[in-house]
Amino acid sequence: MKGTKKVLAAVLEHRGKIVPRTFPYPENVPDNAAVVKMKMCGICGTDHHLVKNWSLIPTPVILGHECLGEIYEIGENASKNLEARGEVLLEGDRVTWYAGFSCGKCWYCRNIPSNHMGSLCINNKGYGQNISCKDPPHLFGGYSEYVYILPETWVYKIPEGLPDKVAVLTDVFAVSSGIRKAMMPFPALKEGFGPSDIVAIQGSGSIGLAAGIVAKLCGAYKVFLIGGEKQRIKMAEELGIFDLIIDIGDIDKSIDRIKMIKQATPGGVGPDMIVEAAGVPEAVPEGIEMLRRGGTYVELGNFIPTGTIEISPFRHLCFKDIILIGQFAIPPQTFDVALKMLEMALDRGIPLEKMVSTKYSINNVADAFKKENKYKGVKSVVIP
Repeated sequence: MKGTKKVLAAVLEHRGKIVPRTFPYPENVPDNAAVVKMKMCGICGTDHHLVKNWSLIPTPVILGHECLGEIYEIGENASKNLEARGEVLLEGDRVTWYAGFSCGKCWYCRNIPSNHMGSLCINNKGYGQNISCKDPPHLFGGYSEYVYILPETWVYKIPEGLPDKVAVLTDVFAVSSGIRKAMMPFPALKEGFGPSDIVAIQGSGSIGLAAGIVAKLCGAYKVFLIGGEKQRIKMAEELGIFDLIIDIGDIDKSIDRIKMIKQATPGGVGPDMIVEAAGVPEAVPEGIEMLRRGGTYVELGNFIPTGTIEISPFRHLCFKDIILIGQFAIPPQTFDVALKMLEMALDRGIPLEKMVSTKYSINNVADAFKKENKYKGVKSVVIP
């Protein structure tokens, strides 16, 4: 009986302590809700930050928001209305879902038209992030055998042609498709990002690699990468989309990296756009320094407090006359964009499957967060 099942999940109890725990399977699934049986869940850099800064969230919590699973149980109403694009959902269908939802009542939700996605909402909730597992139905994170899907969730059915190891990257590509915020309305003015531009990516994790792929798919002329860790550099090379790769382990001085990037651009002025995806505060002034005047800087990486930096308002902002774009969250509609980007990348022969490099079971999730494993591979996943 579904109602008598025990569900295994990895729970963050407090700083650095992740333990396997069992929960009861939901007794009743309402007509407008669903339960997903997890296939795999990506481990995000944000998860590492949350484990370290556990006081920022209502522990205990089941982490994991890069989710891929299949419909296990679904109400009749949810079957017809839960899928964001209007598709009917049936048991066994593979799905992913946007991790957040807004309150609809705070000042930002009611007064800022662009906040329809809830990124500015001060009461924003997110699967695997700030919904505690303390109370029933408990199962709101991807490091679990099952996840309970609330009625307000944006669920997306996975296209048949996407393998599991590619579909699990949907959230990663949704974040990276935030590059679209920088796309120029008037290409002739050379403001913002557009076709034929040169782009540099700071960070060789999954977000950085995906950002490079998205930039190429959106028409970038050349894409450069500044990153570290040999496994990630090797993966970047295997993807075959980067025109220049700088390993910070080999080129360890900021001034030398800036010089190399600038020299690789016409006139030595620097890239048209730079995307920070390393999640390292010190990368920001370096990135702005190598950016051309009038260029666009997109900050994706520092999703939670990671430290402070010193910049010169005159030198880095006014004199350079840059467009500075920050991104805290993304609209749920970007999941549809991401799924299409994944299909486009596969059509171009980009070996996305290789990005999933390390697998953990629920019982050994804690091992994934040990210091020595933080940068192991490109995209680690939890498989129940």
